[in-house]
Amino acid sequence: MASLPDPGRTSKAVYQLRPSQPVWPEPPLRADALSAPSADELAPVFFGLLPPGAAWRSPGGTAFEGGTMLGRFWRALAGDFATVYRRLFRISEESTASTLADSLEDWETDFGLPDACFGEAQSRAQRLRALILKVRSKGTITKADFVALAASVGYSVTITEPLPFAFGFSACGGGEGTGAAIRYFWFVKVGAAGTRRFEFGTSQTGIHSLLDIARVTDLECLFRALAPAWTRVVFDYS
Repeated sequence: MASLPDPGRTSKAVYQLRPSQPVWPEPPLRADALSAPSADELAPVFFGLLPPGAAWRSPGGTAFEGGTMLGRFWRALAGDFATVYRRLFRISEESTASTLADSLEDWETDFGLPDACFGEAQSRAQRLRALILKVRSKGTITKADFVALAASVGYSVTITEPLPFAFGFSACGGGEGTGAAIRYFWFVKVGAAGTRRFEFGTSQTGIHSLLDIARVTDLECLFRALAPAWTRVVFDYS
């Protein structure tokens, strides 16, 4: 009697869908009227706090004249408050890895960076990219999670998880694997991998290869570190 596959499982049971967007969506706008105010915008607030009466306002006691000596004094103080508001908003921006400006070192300490996946000598842009990858890698478990993680930093990948060959179910030459262990492999195909071919007049015989493929070593390291324990990740640059 022919052996049957797992109930409900076929060679096309799982389709790996790439995210419709190549990168993660932009975070929502968090700015408001006090995120970056100017001294001119804050000065009327100070004018409105002054006591009523002709001594502080116009002869009629109805309005404050900002061009007076007292008006210029309060406007100067408003400039300091505008700086404080801008600084406070910047502190709130340090709460996410994608908007930080001054706390990169603190974030790297919290997430154990730099590490072997990304190397030691990096520019600030590379360090920030590594941090975002590390932050977004938390909670990755499914193939779709890994495809989205790669897409968030500009890599286009597809992940294939082949099924073992099953008599009475699989077709000869249909592409299924020949051993039961094949079900634990993840074949990660990297799209648009960088290549460099041997060029006459430029390349040197015995030094340059006929074809070099630029491996995405940072992504390889991260995938292998995060992949479920029962899987074996194999990268395909063909």
